[in-house]
Amino acid sequence: MNGRCPQCGTVHRVTVRRGDKVSNHRCPICGVPLEGTAAGRGRGRYLCPIDGYVVTLGQTGIALDGPMRLVWQPGMVGRHYLPDPGQLDAERLERVGDRVLGSGCVVSACFDPGLALPAGRPERAGVRLVAAEPPGDPQDWLVNRPLVYRACAACGGRTPDLPEHRIPAEWTPRRTYTTRGRGRGNRRAVPVGPGPHPADSLACPDCNPARKDRR
Repeated sequence: MNGRCPQCGTVHRVTVRRGDKVSNHRCPICGVPLEGTAAGRGRGRYLCPIDGYVVTLGQTGIALDGPMRLVWQPGMVGRHYLPDPGQLDAERLERVGDRVLGSGCVVSACFDPGLALPAGRPERAGVRLVAAEPPGDPQDWLVNRPLVYRACAACGGRTPDLPEHRIPAEWTPRRTYTTRGRGRGNRRAVPVGPGPHPADSLACPDCNPARKDRR
């Protein structure tokens, strides 16, 4: 396992056995306790306004440093020129619309406006974030907030507290049990609360009775 020194930034290979942890080992240069190489990078989860997926700031998501608009960029896909957006990109453009994504808005890292193609490569077709000119009224900018996770009323699993996860009427879960524990030998089936659960209570996607795609 790798450990990173928070003082000098160097990364060192350490052996972490059962019951041990990275912070028990010290940097050979500074003598400071090491931390995991992924420690401190996640700074909250957000719902990306472009594709609707949950991203983690500092890992799979980035915060915009200025007002941006989402536009379509014609270009190449493989050997073919694509002048118009396909279904997926059309949905992304429709989701954002003419809104300006303001400073601090967190989006998926794949939409990072700072990403550049290697020199000599043709422009690739796709949606792009470009500087909003004019930026408009900052009061109208779209800036998302960190997601708040709460327990599902049926299974107790953590799920984002979003309007689409609130059931407007009394409901019963679409499944009768869930699994708990980690590892193949430790997982076990646990019954979920059969309900009916009160209106406006929170349902995770697996318990939400409105979903019919899988059991």
